[in-house]
Amino acid sequence: MIESFLAKAPLFKGLPAADRQQIAKAALQKAYAKGETLYREGQRADAVWIVKSGRVHLMKFSDDGHVSTNCVMTDGELFCCLPAMDQQAYPTDAVAATDAEVIRIPMVRFNQVMERHPAFRREVTSVFCGRLREVESKGCAIFDPVEKRLAQALLTLMKKFGPTIPLTRQDFSELAGTTVETTIRILSRFKDDGMITSSRGQTTIVHPEKLQQIARNDAAAEE
Repeated sequence: MIESFLAKAPLFKGLPAADRQQIAKAALQKAYAKGETLYREGQRADAVWIVKSGRVHLMKFSDDGHVSTNCVMTDGELFCCLPAMDQQAYPTDAVAATDAEVIRIPMVRFNQVMERHPAFRREVTSVFCGRLREVESKGCAIFDPVEKRLAQALLTLMKKFGPTIPLTRQDFSELAGTTVETTIRILSRFKDDGMITSSRGQTTIVHPEKLQQIARNDAAAEE
């Protein structure tokens, strides 16, 4: 089952079947309930992971209780590219944001395949660079108005999920680095202005061009 899943995954389907089979034999599929932790920041990285179903958030938990979400991983996405490159510890916690099934590939086997196939290594590097660019963009935007950060988060998630985004207000607040109360207020404003609609546990983007105007507007201000 793991091998057939990898054969359809964009990052792995270009590998020779023998290499996919070797990865599949070494890999482990595991189910996690919503809220369970896959691994913690600082833990020795011994695997890369792929979401088979559900959603996993890569998160930071500060000593003062602040919680932020760096990345949202969903069906078919590989994560822990950085430890695969530098052999260092996991840089975040990984938490199942929904009930999820993941595939865990031992780091040693994954690195062996990268060494044998330069094209595969380049693709993994490209994935890593995209994630790094996303995290750096968030870091640079930390002093932007919350309205702008939420608009940017919505547009980023639309690329991943399409116009209907299955995240809660709590999830949005952790992505934008603000409180749930502020998130609710600003999303309500977006809804009143016709940019989004929402129902329990999901938000649909109706007019992305209006969100793009907010995301580009350095003068956007929070109430």
